[in-house]
Order: sequence, then C-alpha cells, then structure tokens
Amino acid sequence: MYTSPHASDPALDRLAAARPLLVDVVPAGDVVPFLAAGGVSHGGPPIDSTRMCPPMRQAIGVALTIEGVAATPEEALALVDAGEIPYVPNHDLGGVGPMSGAVTKSMPLLIARDEATGLQAWCPLNEGSGKVLRYGADGPEVVDRLKWMRDVLGPSLAAGLKETGPIDLLEIQREALLLGDEAHHRTEEGTAIFAALMKGHVPDEVQTFMETNGQWFLNIAMVSAKLAMNCAAGVEGSSLVTVVARNGVEVGVKLSGTGEQWFVGTAAMPNPFKLYDGYGPDDMNPDLGDSAIIEVYGLGALAVAGSPLSAPSVGLSVDDIDDIDAKLRPIAAGEHPFITFVRRDGSEAKAILGVDGRAVVATGQVPPIHTGIANRRPGIGQIGGGITLPPFSAFVEAIETLDAKASSTGAQATASA
Repeated sequence: MYTSPHASDPALDRLAAARPLLVDVVPAGDVVPFLAAGGVSHGGPPIDSTRMCPPMRQAIGVALTIEGVAATPEEALALVDAGEIPYVPNHDLGGVGPMSGAVTKSMPLLIARDEATGLQAWCPLNEGSGKVLRYGADGPEVVDRLKWMRDVLGPSLAAGLKETGPIDLLEIQREALLLGDEAHHRTEEGTAIFAALMKGHVPDEVQTFMETNGQWFLNIAMVSAKLAMNCAAGVEGSSLVTVVARNGVEVGVKLSGTGEQWFVGTAAMPNPFKLYDGYGPDDMNPDLGDSAIIEVYGLGALAVAGSPLSAPSVGLSVDDIDDIDAKLRPIAAGEHPFITFVRRDGSEAKAILGVDGRAVVATGQVPPIHTGIANRRPGIGQIGGGITLPPFSAFVEAIETLDAKASSTGAQATASA
C-alpha cells in the first residue's frame, strides 16, 4: 500500500494550522486591483474567452453589463473577445467563485483571514439555487437579485460582522459535519449555524435570505478552504494538492511544490448524477467551477461517509458511502486535527485533511467532486447535482514536473558543491 510522505511535509503542517476567520464583506474592487481596473475573473484554469462554455460566457456578459461597460451581455462579450476587457482565473487572484465564477469589481466578496500569517482569500456571496448567474442564468430576476446583493446584502453583512467580530469558520464546519453536512453539496446545517450567529445583527430581509437559502454556507466553506490552501502553497518539494478547478471545458490542478503552474486536462461530464425533472444527460454541461477547493481541503465528496443526506442529491446510494470513504483514505495527505464526522454506525471519524497528489498517481484514485450541474445552454441555470472526476493525466503531469524540479535542484546543488 502507498504510504504518504506528508507526515513530515511543512505544507500539511501549514494546512493543519490554518484558522480561517470571516472578517469582512467588501466590494471586489476594494481588495482585488485587477478587478478594480475593470477586469473580470472566472472559475477554473485559464481559457480563451471564445472557448468558454456557454454558461460561463453568459455569466461574464451579464456581470459586465451590470457594471455598465456595455448595454447587453452580447456587447460585453464582444469587448472581452476583442481583448478590451482582461480576464483571469479567480485562483490566480487569490480567490474562488462557484460554477462560472464570474466576478467583477462591484460584487461583494467574503473576506477570510488567517491571523497567524495574515494571509487572506475571497469568494463572492451565494445567490441561492436554480436560476442564478453562476449557472449561466440571466433575466430580470437574476439581475435584480445581484443588484440587491450589491446594494443591501453585502453592506448589511459587513455592518453585522463589525458587531459580531470575526467568525471562526472551522468551528462552524466542525459543528455542521457532526450534524450531517459535507460542506459542499449539503450545507444546510452550516447555513443554519451561520444565520443564527448573524441574527439581530442584520436586517430582517437579509436574515430571511440566509435562512431560506440552504446553499448559503457553500461560498463560506469555499473561502475557508481557499484560505487554508493559500497557507499551504509554495512549499518546495510538496505534492500536496492546492487547487482543483474547472471551467466547463478543462480542469486544472496545482501542487504546493509547483507554485502557480497549472496542469490541465479535459473536463468530464457528471457521473453519477441526479437531474431535476424534465432534464436529461444531453442537457448537462461538463465539470464547472472552483468549489472543488472544498474537496481539495478534505471535505465535500471526501466526507460523504458522514453525510448520508448528500448522497442521493449527487446520484449515489447511501449504502455505498462507507466504501467510498475507504477508497479515498489512501490519497489523504493526513487527518484533520479538528473536524470529525459521524458514520452511519454511530462511530466518529476524523475528516480527511488535504489530498496528496503523489498518492493520487500511485493509486490511480483521483479525488471525486460533489457538484451542481449547469444546463449546457445559457439562460437556464442549475438542473441537478452529481459527481465528477478530475483528469488523472493532470496529476501525472504535475508530479512529473515536481520530480523534474527536484532533480534539477539536486543537480544544481551538486554542481555548486
């Protein structure tokens, strides 16, 4: 059996030590200079705008229209395609965004900070489910909701956080997993805990929006995981996976020891899946979004054994979740020092902490991703949930590059001696 070398990996130590605190909600342009200058960011690895999947293109077009750069999404996209509006992945700017991940300067962002290191990460607010921008939906109700989030929701949460002080995101996830969440496709318990903490500190309409949006905590879990991975990034020689992200066409992987370099393969279709009534496999868009950062951290699909209620929503049988957990343990970089979950037999288990890219290559087991499914046509939105697998080839390339880098460094050290 493959034995992970991460017991002595400083990257895993940093990941275990990370303590994400939610400290503020601010307009994107206040914290991301690229967005302040008029750029737009998106989910997944880099991709030419003309190759983007239709849901991502539509989301970017609508978001830029709200910013006033063009009268219609089509006109905005023409500017993007002509190179007049720059665009980069969220991950390359230190943040994340679900599904299409479109972020522009006026959007309110959740800001998480690790007090020990001072590192930060960001993620936009959750719109709810169904017909929402992140799935490529448009229309007056989508735009009106986004404007309300910009003008009311974001500022209200910022004011509320000034009253509550920083919120410990690991503590919420610890409690939520013990109650049956996996912090990705099922976030109802985390949502309820967070909403209860904010009660009395935000207007009634904001409180109601959070309490009635079961996916509210998803984006909070995302920013927590991204911050933890920012803390673990950049450790020489480390095969700890720090990013898995999807743009609806390709999936990109990063390792701690290879820095900001992307390793990319083709995005898969969800399988298994659970679609809403009236939709079939031909309606699905391939793998999309930055929310896989939650799996990279060790939750989501990697914590399914503690979340029987999440299984049917992604097309799994509850009877299989313990076997899935057993298959995933060999690719774990470690075990979480703080978060546990309850198995179906009532026993408590430590959550996985991080994914070891070298173990992925050695075992052939890639980390599965619990995900929502976007309709491949723009303007429709979410049509279900499922499981996708990132491309094995991307992990192979990443490990080969990591090893080549180590060999080069060793050769240079020998020559210097």
